[in-house]
Amino acid sequence: MLNRRTLLKSATAAALGAAASEARAEAPPSTFDEPTARFEPARAEAEPAGAFARELPRPATLRPTAVAPREAFDDPNTGVQPFGPTDPLPIGDGFHGVAREWAETPAHWAGYGCDPSETDPHACWGQKMRAFGTVPAHDPEAVGGTRVANWGGSRSLLPSDVPDAADVACFPVKCFKIHMEERAIQLPGMPHPTLFHAYGGTIPGPTLRMRLGQPTVVRFQNHLDTETSIHFHGGHNPSHADGFPTFYVLPGKTRDYFYPNILPLLKRKDEEPAAGAEREKTPAGYLPDIGEGQSTCWYHDHGMDCTAYNVAKGLAGFALVFGEHELKLIADRVLPGLGKRSCRDPELNSLGDAASLEDPRKPGFYKPGAEPYHNPYDIPIVIQDRVFDRRTGQIAYDATGHNGYLGDTFLLNGQERPFLRMKNRKHRLRFLNGSNARVYRLRILTEADYHARVHGRGLRAEFAADVEGEDEVEAAPRRRGGYDETAVPFLRIGKDSWLWPNARAAKSVLIAPANRADLVVDFKELTKGLKRGDRAVFYLVNTMPQRDGRGPKLPLDDPGDPRVLPLPFDAVDPGDGEPRPVKVAELDRPIGLMKIIVEGPPARRDATVADGTELNPREPIRDDEVEAVREFIFERGKGAWMISGRFYDPTISNACPTHDTAEEWVLRNGGGGWWHPIHIHLESHQLVSYMKDFDADEVVDPRDPPAAPVLSNLVEVLDQMPEGDQVGLHDTQVLGPNTVARIRMRFRTWSGPFVFHCHNLEHEDMRMMFNFEPVPRPDPDASPDDRRRQANIAPDARTHGVDMTWQPDPAVERVGELEWEYPPVPATPARDAAEHQIPPRPRDGKRDPAG
Repeated sequence: MLNRRTLLKSATAAALGAAASEARAEAPPSTFDEPTARFEPARAEAEPAGAFARELPRPATLRPTAVAPREAFDDPNTGVQPFGPTDPLPIGDGFHGVAREWAETPAHWAGYGCDPSETDPHACWGQKMRAFGTVPAHDPEAVGGTRVANWGGSRSLLPSDVPDAADVACFPVKCFKIHMEERAIQLPGMPHPTLFHAYGGTIPGPTLRMRLGQPTVVRFQNHLDTETSIHFHGGHNPSHADGFPTFYVLPGKTRDYFYPNILPLLKRKDEEPAAGAEREKTPAGYLPDIGEGQSTCWYHDHGMDCTAYNVAKGLAGFALVFGEHELKLIADRVLPGLGKRSCRDPELNSLGDAASLEDPRKPGFYKPGAEPYHNPYDIPIVIQDRVFDRRTGQIAYDATGHNGYLGDTFLLNGQERPFLRMKNRKHRLRFLNGSNARVYRLRILTEADYHARVHGRGLRAEFAADVEGEDEVEAAPRRRGGYDETAVPFLRIGKDSWLWPNARAAKSVLIAPANRADLVVDFKELTKGLKRGDRAVFYLVNTMPQRDGRGPKLPLDDPGDPRVLPLPFDAVDPGDGEPRPVKVAELDRPIGLMKIIVEGPPARRDATVADGTELNPREPIRDDEVEAVREFIFERGKGAWMISGRFYDPTISNACPTHDTAEEWVLRNGGGGWWHPIHIHLESHQLVSYMKDFDADEVVDPRDPPAAPVLSNLVEVLDQMPEGDQVGLHDTQVLGPNTVARIRMRFRTWSGPFVFHCHNLEHEDMRMMFNFEPVPRPDPDASPDDRRRQANIAPDARTHGVDMTWQPDPAVERVGELEWEYPPVPATPARDAAEHQIPPRPRDGKRDPAG
């Protein structure tokens, strides 16, 4: 039934359309009469001509510009140039500097056994190597010791009081350089090359392959006409390198992003070791938190107010992290790979020189097969949707639309609807939802099932039993429902940046923007009888209906009805007799994303991972560890997006957790039928409760802003989630309509500002974002109640960038981050934005009271 608002809209649109038609009859059409391109749902849900004709690209892996011990970067006699012979500037000497942790010891690390008064960078580095401890080596012969330093560098910097220091492998520092530039790339079917914003000239950006325990510095240089800020999504990194929205890389400038690649520390309250730990405590009583070892991360733009546009234009790439725990799973052939051959780094294991490693067709990149941790059975795939102007070949983006950008063209690793050839064995597929606002439900179908659903051909007898005659069978409608009966089974082994504690069987996976889904598919079990020269075909499909930025939604009779799907997962019936929706609806006709061609006989030797295989034990946060509880409401108001009634302000701290404590946050969806994938920087989180008000789904309010329903009939549905989601780690938590999630996090290692926000990027840019800043509260005599009271005082001590930056030469006048307030009118049109920078942090640590 149409409501009054919809009728008014329709009448207004009709009147405007009639007026426009009359105007066009009197004058020739203008360039601005209509948009050059717009989102077309029918195009998104149809199989385009030429689909599955081109092979899936594998993102190229970037080679380091330098690999050397930490002390070599400060000694001019070594001749080490961290960013190559064409860039003589030392680390930190670029315009935006480097994180202070590169050369200094933060004051709050005194609790880790460090001396913050130490000023020598090498001595500071040695303290960190001691404080952050070691982890068992997966292969002592390969790495040169039975243990690996959690903070690498060189053995000469390792303090002498570290037990058995000679048996500790200390990985040298790796440096990379990435240009951000506009690059014209010719896409199939486009009349002109498409202008992308590209990292390193490629779409997606270069893959970074990193080792836990090996510090890395990446110099990003901005050749674009817009400011950028690079976020290492899922990483545990200093504030300076985390991608705070106003910690820019300004046009024409550089920033050195320091990624220590460490396991955060876990303080033990008893004498039992943490899960997965096999070593002594550090002198301060901490252990590396093995369960926090990242795996599938990514990097993307995070600039203030321009994230959505910059990501839509192409600024995204994979960052794969390999820790000792995961490498052992690969070496032992639990996870797909080449065994120990997939656990080697050519620079660490002396596997070749630059000439043999570098791709002659792509200077600066590894030759395919020579990259670190080479694994032909581990395939990262980013899925992105875009709108292209078919007349110009350019990406169309509406900068005035703030609901969420949806595309009708699907790109996988930059290629529209490609195909992938695979051997007949287990493969690991790491999917990343790199879209701005689209939610995907991924399934894998056999060729017969796919064509039956999409084209109405090849219907099996059981689906055509009620159709009489061959003509009727051929004309039968596409199959409806029943995906779980026909979809291909697989294992899910991880979500977001982390492996799950155990592998879990599944037949579909739902990923919201920024989510990652780590899957293992056993094709040999699906292709029994396949012989040499034979092949079997499968299709990766999306079955999630979504036609606007509000979220997944089935077509309804009333176009003003904002109701969407009930939960971001399939829930089981609670069994209390209430008529509640328990099944996530799916498209009758799946959207084909990629064709998978499996060839040859089954592999003789394959990975052993199976349903229930132990992968990544972790240490849950106990009730008695929680020192503060905070609630945040994600809502719409005043024409934009808000958290708890406020727009984003980069100058304040909205939460100030105490260092080395845990908190519980309540994330509440403010209503209106919107989906909000909430991403929290710095730390992983565990889910402890997920509640849903099913009755509120029946309240239909299409107004803008929508009225927030009172969630008074909340039902706990956590135990109805897939088990992996219940016990695994997350960095992006989806809030479905009328839901409340309770999560727990530890706050460790770094100070300075971080953010959390909705990862519907248009929502983020329109101010659905808050700051949090872990701060030290060193009073050892404070009572637990006092500590909790202090943690709930906001704003609290704030650094906001001045204290985050280090530059190597105190004699050179440098600048810090952008000022918080700008003059309403620049002094001259050509004034450099860099002039609006705050002063650097003084070397003595004191600030000018006047400034």
